[in-house]
Amino acid sequence: MTKPRAILHSAVVAQSDRTPDAIAVIDGNTALTYRDLVSGADRIAGALVAGGTRTDDVVAIVPDRSAAMVTALLGILRAGAAYLPIEPGTPPARTRQLVADARARICLAGPGEIASTAEALRSVAVVLPFSVAGPTPGPALPDVHPDGLCAVYYTSGSTGHPKGVACTHRGWTNRMDWMQRHHPLSPAETVLHKTTLTFDDAAVELFWPLAAGGRTAMLAPGAHRDPRAIIDAAIRYEAVHLNFVPSMLELVLDELTDADVHRLHRLRSVLSSGEALPARLAERFLARFGDTVTLDNTWGATEVSIDSTCHTCTPEDRSGPVASVSIGRPIDRNEVLVLDDRMQAVPDDEAGDLYIGGIGLARGYLHAPGRTAAAFLPHPWRPGERVYRTGDRGRRDRAGRLHYLDRQDRQVKIRGVRIELGEIEAVMRGCDGVSDAAATTWRGPSGDARIALFLVVDQPGLTAARLREHAAATLPGYAVPSAIELLDHLPRLPSGKLDRQALPTPAAVEQDEHVAPRTPPEKVVARIWEDMLGAPRVGATDNFFALGGHSLLAIRTTSQMIRTFGTDIPMNLLFEHPTVEAVAARIEELVERQVAALSDEDVLRMARS
Repeated sequence: MTKPRAILHSAVVAQSDRTPDAIAVIDGNTALTYRDLVSGADRIAGALVAGGTRTDDVVAIVPDRSAAMVTALLGILRAGAAYLPIEPGTPPARTRQLVADARARICLAGPGEIASTAEALRSVAVVLPFSVAGPTPGPALPDVHPDGLCAVYYTSGSTGHPKGVACTHRGWTNRMDWMQRHHPLSPAETVLHKTTLTFDDAAVELFWPLAAGGRTAMLAPGAHRDPRAIIDAAIRYEAVHLNFVPSMLELVLDELTDADVHRLHRLRSVLSSGEALPARLAERFLARFGDTVTLDNTWGATEVSIDSTCHTCTPEDRSGPVASVSIGRPIDRNEVLVLDDRMQAVPDDEAGDLYIGGIGLARGYLHAPGRTAAAFLPHPWRPGERVYRTGDRGRRDRAGRLHYLDRQDRQVKIRGVRIELGEIEAVMRGCDGVSDAAATTWRGPSGDARIALFLVVDQPGLTAARLREHAAATLPGYAVPSAIELLDHLPRLPSGKLDRQALPTPAAVEQDEHVAPRTPPEKVVARIWEDMLGAPRVGATDNFFALGGHSLLAIRTTSQMIRTFGTDIPMNLLFEHPTVEAVAARIEELVERQVAALSDEDVLRMARS
C-alpha cells in the first residue's frame, strides 16, 4: 500500500477510499462515516474554491466542537487553504484584528455563532455556515504541497500585536505519524476530542485518529471545563487516549474514583503538555493507574508543529514537590540544541538556551518577515537549515534527557496558554486615560498562577472596574488580568527602567460597595469563595471573576460547593451566574427540586437514618 504524501488530509481521504463505511466521527448519538466526512468536506471545499479561495489562503473558523466542525476543517484543507481557529466569545475587536492580520476573506461558523460572527466581521470577511455546499459538479480541487499552509495559530506578542504561526502540512503530518508510531491506534479505536480548537493540541485529537483509521469522539461543547464530564465521555466512548494540560489532569485525578479507573479499561495512554509537569502529579498518576496507562510529558511550541520532545514517565520520576518531570528526548525528525549566547553547544548538565530544528518547523510568522527572522535563525552548523529560538532555558543530562528550567523573557504560561505580559501592557496603554502599565504574575492561595496589572491613570473617575471592562473587550479571555490595581506611579530604577521587583503583591481587587451576604446559602457561598480566592471579604453582589477567579479555579470552587451543599451543581454555574447572590439562588432552586423529587419512601428512609 502506497503511503499518502505528507499532506494532512491525504491520509484521511485514503482511509475513506479503503473503508468508506467505517465510523470516523462520533458526536453524541450521531456517527459520521469516512465517506460522509470526505464527501461533506468536498462540498465545502467546492464552495470555497468557487468563491475564490486559492492555495495558501487563510479561512477563519469559529468552531462549536461537532461533527460538522470536523467536516468544515477537512473542507478548508481540501480547498488548499489553512484554517484559522477563533474561540467563540472572542471580543469582536480581537476577532477583527486576527482576521484582518491573516487576510482571511471567508469565515466558517457553527450554527450558534453565525449571527455574532457576522456582526463582528461586518465589512471584513464573508461569514458562511458549516453547511455551505459548492455547485454540482464542483470545481477541481487544487493540488497541495507538503510545505503549504495547513493552519494559522495566533500566539501572544510582546508588542501588543499577536503573531500568526504559519503551520505546514509537512510538519503536522510528521507529528501525527510520530504519534501513530509511539501509540499505535487500531481501526475503530477512539480518541476523545476535548481540547478547544484554538489550542494546537486539538489537531492531534482530530487528525491522528482519522489518519490512522480510528475514530474521534466529540466531547460536548463547554464540557472541557468539567472533569466529571471528561471522565464520563472517556468511559462512554471507550477512549484509548487522552490529552491534558497538567492543571486539568490534576482536577481529573481529584474526581477519579476506583470505579472510574475500572471502567476506563480501554485507556492506554495520556499525554501531558502545555505546562511543566510536576513530579508529584506524575507520581500520583502512576499510583492510580500503575503500568496499565502510560503518561507522556511533551514539550514544544506551535512554531514547531505542537510538540518536539517526549518523556514517558516512570516511578523513577519521583522527586520533591516543586520539581518537574524531564521533557525527554526529541521526537522523530526533530532535534533540540542547548546553546550559549554565541550559538555554541554547551556541555551536558549545563544550562543553556533551547533551540529546535528539524522537519517540524513552521514556515514562520504570517506576513511578518521581521518577526520570522528574529525567531527562526540559521542552523549554527548546518548551512541551509533553520532552528527556532524557543525562549526557554534548559539543560541536557548525561543520559541525553532534556530538562526545562525557565524563560529568557517575560512570556508566561498560564493553564497551558502562552501569554506575553508585554501584550497586556501595550493593549492597556492604548486605553484612554491610562498613562502607564505593568503586568506581572503571582501565585494565588491555591498555588495557581495569576496575572496582575498595575496601572497609572490620568483621568479622574477612571476605576479598576471600568478598566477591567476594557481589558475584557480587547484581550482574549485567558489574558484578562485576575487583579487590576491603580498606583500613583510605577516603581523605577535609577536608570529609569521599571523596577518589577518593587511592584506590590496584589491586594484585594477593587470592589463595588460591599453588600453583606443575607441568606444562609449566600453566607456559605461567600465563605467558600473567600477560602478559594484568598479574598478577605466577599459580598453578595461580588463577581467571582472580578475577584480573581479563572476557569480552573471555578471548577475547584464548584466542586467544593457540591461537597458542602450535597447536591449536583453544573460546572458552568459560575460562568452563567458569577455573583454570590445569583449562585446561592440557583443552588436553592436545585436543592428544592431535589427535595421535591423525593418519594415518601425516601423521606422515611432518611428520617430513620
